Amino acid sequence: MKKKIILGVAILTLMSGCGKTIPTLENGQNAVVTFEDGSKISVDELYNELKKSYATSLIIDMIDKKILEDQYKDEIEASKTYAANYIDSLKNYSKDENGNYNEQELLASIKQYYGYNSLEEFQESVRINFLRNKAIDDYAAGLISDKDIEKYYEDEIVGDREVLHIQIIPDVKDSMTDEEKKSKEEEAENKAKSIIASLKKGEKSFEDLAKENSQDDSTKESGGSLGFINKGDYGSDEFDKEVYNLKVGEFSTTPVKTTNGYEIVFVKSENEKASLDSKKDDIKKTLADKKLTEDATLQVTAISELRKSKGVNIIDSEVNKDYNRYVDRLLEQARQSNLDSSK
Repeated sequence: MKKKIILGVAILTLMSGCGKTIPTLENGQNAVVTFEDGSKISVDELYNELKKSYATSLIIDMIDKKILEDQYKDEIEASKTYAANYIDSLKNYSKDENGNYNEQELLASIKQYYGYNSLEEFQESVRINFLRNKAIDDYAAGLISDKDIEKYYEDEIVGDREVLHIQIIPDVKDSMTDEEKKSKEEEAENKAKSIIASLKKGEKSFEDLAKENSQDDSTKESGGSLGFINKGDYGSDEFDKEVYNLKVGEFSTTPVKTTNGYEIVFVKSENEKASLDSKKDDIKKTLADKKLTEDATLQVTAISELRKSKGVNIIDSEVNKDYNRYVDRLLEQARQSNLDSSK
């Protein structure tokens, strides 16, 4: 759980050597609190207590805010807008029985799950995380070579295809027994097979058969036309595979089973695929996202490397050790996440 402290007196200047701390305040004073009997709470005492609890978390946030705002000056306004919109979206889930916004409920949730005591603190953390994600994305993109992009282009980028389809949906209901559901599945599959048999005989055009038989109400009147589509547009890997396995002018010779039912596909025409230059940025982002998905350690490494590149040096040896332990712990958690994902 992340915790923060707001020092209302002045900013601490932290110095140390071999673990010895010699902090002072900006105004030169060495006391944070004084008492009428002459005793005081010194800067040293405050600083040493701070180190025992959440100094590492606080310093990391201060470091990242400085270097990220310097690195992404053009994104600062976008980060503020994103954070404000995010808070507004949370407010929609924090309402009383009358549907009115309940700030106390939202504050309680933020404190419970994130450890922040105010909306302002939490909003600022969301803003900084927005910039952190920019840095992570840029780091991952930097790992993608031109050869990686060219290979993906050759293997995966295809031209839009003009596709028609006939969809047959099994009349299955939740109340049915497994045997009844199986029977309805077979019935739908057999109907699709009979339509394919008609296509092979040339009895009617694909469009006419779609108008008569397709259960996709959004396309049946247009002869099953989906227009020009590309991979991922229809939302089914099985469908995509069939579309790009067929040659232009061919239709499915066996029904294609998808989560929507049974599909018969006809590829009417094909456009030339987009140029490498026009797709380069999209491909780089796709490959970078894939790397981040496959290797959770990159998220930790990306920010650590950015801190190093900015010459960040934590002078206090104790805090520096805590920081290194913190990074090692995050890396270990990320490695475990990779192992869990691979199972």
